[in-house]
Amino acid sequence: MSPLDYIVIAVYVAGITLVGLAASRRKQTSIAEYFLGNRSVPWLAASASMVATGISAKSLIGLPGLSYTNDLTYLQMYIVLPLAALIAATLFLPFYSRIKITSAYEYLGRRFGHGVQSYASLIFQIETALILGTVIAAPGLVMSEATGMSYNVAVAILLVATLLYTSIGGMRAVIWTDVVQFFVFAAVPVGLLIYTVSTAEGGLSALITTAAEHDKLRVFNFSFDFTEEITFWAALVSMLFWHTGNQSVNQVLIQRYMTTSSQRDSRRTILLSSVGILGLWIIFLCVGILLFSHNTLYPGSIPEGTQPDRVFTAFVMAVMPAGLKGAFIAAAFAAGMSTLSSMLNSMGTVTLVDVWQLHFDDGANELAWLQRARILTLVWGAFSFVSALYVLQFGTVITAGIKLGSVITGALLGMFLLGIFVKRAGAVSAVTGSVLGMGSVVAVMAASEISWSWYCGIGTVVTFASGYVTSLLSTPAVCPEGLSYEVLRDDGFGRPHDRG
Repeated sequence: MSPLDYIVIAVYVAGITLVGLAASRRKQTSIAEYFLGNRSVPWLAASASMVATGISAKSLIGLPGLSYTNDLTYLQMYIVLPLAALIAATLFLPFYSRIKITSAYEYLGRRFGHGVQSYASLIFQIETALILGTVIAAPGLVMSEATGMSYNVAVAILLVATLLYTSIGGMRAVIWTDVVQFFVFAAVPVGLLIYTVSTAEGGLSALITTAAEHDKLRVFNFSFDFTEEITFWAALVSMLFWHTGNQSVNQVLIQRYMTTSSQRDSRRTILLSSVGILGLWIIFLCVGILLFSHNTLYPGSIPEGTQPDRVFTAFVMAVMPAGLKGAFIAAAFAAGMSTLSSMLNSMGTVTLVDVWQLHFDDGANELAWLQRARILTLVWGAFSFVSALYVLQFGTVITAGIKLGSVITGALLGMFLLGIFVKRAGAVSAVTGSVLGMGSVVAVMAASEISWSWYCGIGTVVTFASGYVTSLLSTPAVCPEGLSYEVLRDDGFGRPHDRG
């Protein structure tokens, strides 16, 4: 890389850190302000933050590698996202708005008791702690590949820069740095794509023709073979559960849209961000196809045998001019830092709200709890570094994240659905269902060749079904007023109505 590239990277890292610190200047006096920005964040900013959180560096470098190596069938995983967002905005959001949650698992606490709230929060923390490694690994791989720097050192630089503003500024710093990072990692890949097309003889037409000749434009796979990595049916069913879980029971994304001032703005945030995330995912997959075509027409820009997670980086380092290489690395850092900061903030939130305050409240004042929130953010940051050292043993940064997350996401979604739709279900039903749901996914992983794309669907269905059966064999629980649906309709105030 040239000195110009290093200058671009340094300017980005310094600039985004300053933005985060500037957003932290407002003195924070409460946990609600630290974790939710005092519920006063503009919905467009919250939408940009959700996109920035949903599009991590693993998407930026992982998706082009998947389509480069295979074809566009991976797009099937994401086309159901807007439907999942609609489900989240229609089914789950009214409950969250009604009880003004800080943590999503407060709903389970109201519905099933504090023990279930802490249990669900803890398994979410385990899931997110594992996925944290994939988030921080992706930009670390880019920096390592581009500069020759040790992967561990690259990860450490990313983590320290992110923790600096996240721990000090809380959600307000996270949101406004996300807005800046959104424009960085969205604009740079588009710019690189335009450069690639403009430098190819015959332009876009030649690249598309080459891709078609090599059967790279296939989008749908209607096979009923459960062992195939991704099919239309797995996407339509299981990946819908996956995306619905992320939009509806995952604290990282929920915390973004709960920062707005009203349920209407939260709904706008969910729906707009889903369109933005899907659009960027499509762009990233198309980048991989065009990289394949470019390398076919001009062999050598991507060495044969390059691992999928390194394809995009290898191409940029070999082909792009000075300045654009640095911009690409800055984009990878932007995508990584935005997701990492959101996840660390959310982990601190649930650890404090669902465990520490709930079971070990010592009567400390608000400022003391605020300091503890910052400490928890730092602790989770340290854990993410350790996770990044091992996570790539599970596959590419994309598939590793879904494999690890599916074990728990399906169980969490099943518990929420059980609470909403089965009024007689109690704490025993919820916990039993989730344990069997997680166990079923682990058993499928160990004893079959069923694709990872089915894991979340299996976990959700088994959790709900076994929880429902357990509720039939148990004494009916008392469901608090307004925490379940008998009839899906609106009471005139944008809130769920329960006839029971």
